[in-house]
Amino acid sequence: MNNLLIIDKDSDLRKTVSNFFKKNGYAIEEATDFNNASKMIKKNAFDVIISDTGMSEHTLYDLLEFSKDKNSMIIISAERNRIKNAIQAIRDGAVDYIRKPINVSELEIKIEKAIELKRLRQEADSLRGERNIIYKTENFIGESPEIKKVFELVRKVAKSNSSVLLTGETGTGKELIAGAIHYNSSRAERAFVKVNCAALPVHLLESELFGHERGAFTSAEKQRIGRFEQADGGTIFLDEIGDMSLTTQSKLLRVLQEKEFQRLGSNRTIKVDVRLISATNKDLIHEIEKKRFRVDLFYRLNVVTITMPPLRHRRGDIILLTYFLLKKYCHDLNKKIKEIHPLAIKQLTEYSWPGNIRELENTIERAVLMADGDTITPEDLHLPYQMDIFKYDYSTIKIPPAGIDLEEVEKGLILQALKLCDWTQQDAAKLLKISKRVLNYKIKRFGITHPKWKKNK
Repeated sequence: MNNLLIIDKDSDLRKTVSNFFKKNGYAIEEATDFNNASKMIKKNAFDVIISDTGMSEHTLYDLLEFSKDKNSMIIISAERNRIKNAIQAIRDGAVDYIRKPINVSELEIKIEKAIELKRLRQEADSLRGERNIIYKTENFIGESPEIKKVFELVRKVAKSNSSVLLTGETGTGKELIAGAIHYNSSRAERAFVKVNCAALPVHLLESELFGHERGAFTSAEKQRIGRFEQADGGTIFLDEIGDMSLTTQSKLLRVLQEKEFQRLGSNRTIKVDVRLISATNKDLIHEIEKKRFRVDLFYRLNVVTITMPPLRHRRGDIILLTYFLLKKYCHDLNKKIKEIHPLAIKQLTEYSWPGNIRELENTIERAVLMADGDTITPEDLHLPYQMDIFKYDYSTIKIPPAGIDLEEVEKGLILQALKLCDWTQQDAAKLLKISKRVLNYKIKRFGITHPKWKKNK
């Protein structure tokens, strides 16, 4: 529920406004002057404050300053002869003004806009605190040649305003790369707006992108500002663009060509300056051949293409990413985990990761949560460890004409397993798919020893 405060000497006006907004699901308080209002603002967090200009200019300025720490949005109500005062208040920090006598329906639209602006500011503030860590290219994690090529492309394209198309499998980090391009560009201080094109049906996606006027369609009870309008001066990221309908594609093409659009149900043209970054896990050339994607839109999107490599093609980065995520989730979950068991590392590096980085992140979060000690074990990972990882093409083993010593081969495999498992017999037995008793028998038979074992000390 959104909290409102109205400050006005006119009791009839306060009552009319209060009754209207209470009926429409708002919580609203009333104050007659700045002194009463300041006491209420100290105790409560108001999303929007509607204040009359009847207070002296000094007191109105005090209200604006007093409300800054509370993150309240101020709308000024003004008589015709005090419009200049209202405009000055906007220069000092108010978000809008409304003329008296107040039309409550018009005021509701202004309040909705103010609440949406507050939400966007809060989102921007939280991102601003994180972006210096998350989106700095020098902080990117990865040493594989495949990902280094991606990082280099990001550094180059961030300096331009060109459209960028990100391709690759689901979970490879396309959204992170889109954010890096934006926050390393000249638009970094403006909005970075994200839209998932696959999450909404056609009419709702168009409303999401372009906005709508009240009454534009059956459920359009209020005016809505679209994502393109919110992204003006900044960047819009359209994820899963391959799932966008042909109708919406044609409207998007016009925005890219003309840099303008109309809200649904409106004839007013809105100009915007927006950089577009799009992403898809589909083959858009195939979609064009099947007449499910417009070729002219494809060329608009495809000024620069960055293909994200799947995690299985950058295995050298898996452990780097794992330890980064381990540190993150130990902090988030207040756990103290010092290491990852060698057998768990083997599983992490050999697993195929069909869900890519997103699956790795979920796996490490679960492992940190489930771990009882200070070490992540294979059991903590709980990977759906695929049997094809262990399959070996035995036809590639060629027995030499002179024959082969099978016992020496078996001893060599046991030694490899023990080394991989840091000489822990129980883990080595699991790796070899035999019981610990059988492994112990073979260790004695082959005369294998290690200083770590108590019996050998």
